[in-house]
Amino acid sequence: MEKTNQRTDLDTFIDELHEFSKSGKKPALASRELRFQLEKQRERIKRYGLEMEEKIDHTKDEIYGGLSRKGTSIRADVVYREGVRRMSIRKDGKQLYRKEEPVIFYATELYREGYSDDLCVCPGCGNSARKSKMREGCPYCGTVFEVEDAWPVFSCWYDVRSIVERGRLIPDLKRNLTILFGISMTVSFVLYLLNSSDMDMPWRILAALFAAAFSSAGIVFVAYMLNSLFLLFQLMKEAGRSLPLLKGIKTGKKLEEKMKEYEPDFSFSYFEGRVLSLLRMIAFSEKRDELSVYEGEEDLSFLDDLIDMQYRGALQLLDFMEKDNVLHVKVRAFMDDLHYNGRIFRKDEDLTVTLEKDVDPTFDPGFSLNKVECRNCGASFDALHRKKCPYCGSEYKLIHDDWMITSIRRR
Repeated sequence: MEKTNQRTDLDTFIDELHEFSKSGKKPALASRELRFQLEKQRERIKRYGLEMEEKIDHTKDEIYGGLSRKGTSIRADVVYREGVRRMSIRKDGKQLYRKEEPVIFYATELYREGYSDDLCVCPGCGNSARKSKMREGCPYCGTVFEVEDAWPVFSCWYDVRSIVERGRLIPDLKRNLTILFGISMTVSFVLYLLNSSDMDMPWRILAALFAAAFSSAGIVFVAYMLNSLFLLFQLMKEAGRSLPLLKGIKTGKKLEEKMKEYEPDFSFSYFEGRVLSLLRMIAFSEKRDELSVYEGEEDLSFLDDLIDMQYRGALQLLDFMEKDNVLHVKVRAFMDDLHYNGRIFRKDEDLTVTLEKDVDPTFDPGFSLNKVECRNCGASFDALHRKKCPYCGSEYKLIHDDWMITSIRRR
């Protein structure tokens, strides 16, 4: 897939997420698992009587890029771009929360090699359209039916806060200092002119211009230094907030080295996106005992008032081992969460997460819970919404196909 197409996909997906936050229209480019997660989060927000709108705007001279990982037949690209995240939360028409901040937006895009967006026919009205247009059913008659997965799809997304909007930092500083100099120059010139009546007018004007320019330059210099000190304070504040994240600085390299013998194509970027996706599914679900992505016995009520969950950009590897042909990985996930308990508050949280998966060197990143195969009877069914095969009643174990969370603890 061309980089230009990749960028267009990302921009389209970001626009779809914004539309979903406003109207609830499902993002066409989101995978079924991601749609499930988004729907659960929306249900949580609506149950509290809240309305949350979120938008990622472009920035000046924004950086864009991606990291690619090839699988057996699926390519997973972690694509990113700079942006400004604008979030507002309202209840009964009253605004409870508003935040605008620069971020780097990351998303995992899955693309099947050799895929062709062929025509398919609606069984209800006979309308024919591309599979990508039939993701949610027929757009003409509304008939919902199962269609082969359309590609590409995004399986996960998150954004990481930045300190400043890089592209606007210098231009905004120049503009503000220029405006300040102009105002200071004008005011200083008038004051000096009025207070030098003992001089002839030409000399008064010249002296006033010189004095105004000198004093205005001093004011602008002081303003520049204060701005620099403010940025330094912001940097130190963010550095202090990010200090715990240094513990995860070598996690990516360590985990990729340990996974090399089990999964040659293992990608840490894909793995961290998967961890976040599973966490969100569990956090926003009300009936966690019915989820196939989680098998744990902890009290997770501390997740019940979550209305938004963002990743701070770091995982810390705590433990890694293989036992009885099952991989056990324990990580600390550094999160940036929004809670609602009558008021909205933002909190940095560390979650200790244990994941398990069968040793399987042929793992495919395109695996989907919506279409799994029962190991007992061979039937295909949707394991995203149920833990047992509807045909033979056998319990489905996600660890045979993908990572599954077996423990979540808040530090």
